[in-house]
Amino acid sequence: MLALGGFNEALYPNEENALMDELQKRGGKLIYDPQLFVHRRPRPNLKAFCRMLMNYGRGRAEQFRVFPTFGSAPNFVPPLFCLYLATFWLFGWVGALPLALYALLVLLQTAALVPRGGLLRSLCALPLLVFPHIFYGLGFWRGLFTKLNAAETRAATPVELERVNPGGATP
Repeated sequence: MLALGGFNEALYPNEENALMDELQKRGGKLIYDPQLFVHRRPRPNLKAFCRMLMNYGRGRAEQFRVFPTFGSAPNFVPPLFCLYLATFWLFGWVGALPLALYALLVLLQTAALVPRGGLLRSLCALPLLVFPHIFYGLGFWRGLFTKLNAAETRAATPVELERVNPGGATP
């Protein structure tokens, strides 16, 4: 991690993703460890949750601008969904068909939550299924047009990575 220059803090909150992308680009291997996890405090309210989603979207777009990869393609789905929401009415009822399908899928997911959480809790969770798509997408649009600082555009220094086996022994 240090050989790659560590985290590019200017890309917060996506500094770890940029580092992982750079590691893989240089032939490194990411290893999944189910015993390793990060504890985060939950957001105290809906406004803070939506602000977090906006920041994540912005950070992902800024990361894409600095270090574009084909693996970033799925991150364009929420901003394109927001664009669709802003323009679907231009296409009449045909334009509303994808939105109807989306609404049906959200309702089916809400119904799937009922056995574990009850009807009221599941209905309260419905906006939490939709908000990530919208607020992440809006944040992504914002990140596409924010002014990047010089620190954000710094290129990673070329280094040769040492290969390490998951057991810790160097080959």
